[in-house]
Amino acid sequence: MTRLGLPDITDRAAYERHFRSPAWARAASVVCARHGLRAEPLARSPQGENVIFFAGARAVVKIFSPARDNFARERAALRFARGRLPVETPELLHEGEIEGWPYLVIGRLGGEASREVWARVPRRDRLEIVTLVGAALRELHAHEAPLEEPALNRDWPGFVRRQARRAVERQRACGANPEWLERLPSYVEERIGLLEGGGREVFLHGDVHAGNLLLAEEGGRWRVRGLVDFGDSLCGAREYEFVAPGVLMVQGDGELQRALLGAYGYGESGLDAALRARLMLLTVLYECSDLRKYALRLAPEAATYTLDRLERAIWAFASD
Repeated sequence: MTRLGLPDITDRAAYERHFRSPAWARAASVVCARHGLRAEPLARSPQGENVIFFAGARAVVKIFSPARDNFARERAALRFARGRLPVETPELLHEGEIEGWPYLVIGRLGGEASREVWARVPRRDRLEIVTLVGAALRELHAHEAPLEEPALNRDWPGFVRRQARRAVERQRACGANPEWLERLPSYVEERIGLLEGGGREVFLHGDVHAGNLLLAEEGGRWRVRGLVDFGDSLCGAREYEFVAPGVLMVQGDGELQRALLGAYGYGESGLDAALRARLMLLTVLYECSDLRKYALRLAPEAATYTLDRLERAIWAFASD
């Protein structure tokens, strides 16, 4: 059998150098042939940290980056989430390995990534969408967490401790301003106790944002068509789930944040500074946290805010 020439990756830098290699398209074609899938047209997704191809209208081939253990996480998460949300999630069709690279073939859902259309979604529809998302997350979290699944049980208390230890290093790599780097150790230490007693662990999608929420315009209104990309799923504290939508979809918009949290089940008295403090701490501890990027999504000058001011700017639902 002729080898496809997939790159031999030893580190993340090498992966990034080869991310656009034409060998990936050959690999995706072989995967489609292996599983009897119609591969025409075969189109590379411009988004994502993994190599993703749309194989016709019905399937997606996802070849996983070696940077994180997302293959096992997404496989387990897709199996768990199927049928447990009031919005559609992808069906896991096939799995395998090609020249040492693990892959999944999943069903392709209709709709467009909301980040592609959000600018033209009317305010009333945005409120309906985030309200549905809040209710859907509440329903998802009502199920017993699959703690017996090693790929999803990341040892939540240990995860929090590890993220806390790495917080400064991570934000420095992301270009955080000096004030944040100086303040972060005491900021995390002062607030880490806020996460204690957060209730039972739940299954978390972990990355609900405008790139993974699919929308379609139907009858003059924008509707949610599905939720994709479960590669960051894990079991943990329920409030961790709000970080991705909070900083990558409804950042700085108090009304949309209140709609999201209210639909999840928070009463008016719960939308307070204490919740804001917990969510900002979880923002710092988030697996892919990048405070500078979140600030720039608000305004260029937000990258120079103090950490406390950034908290209030991102999480705008609470009135002081």
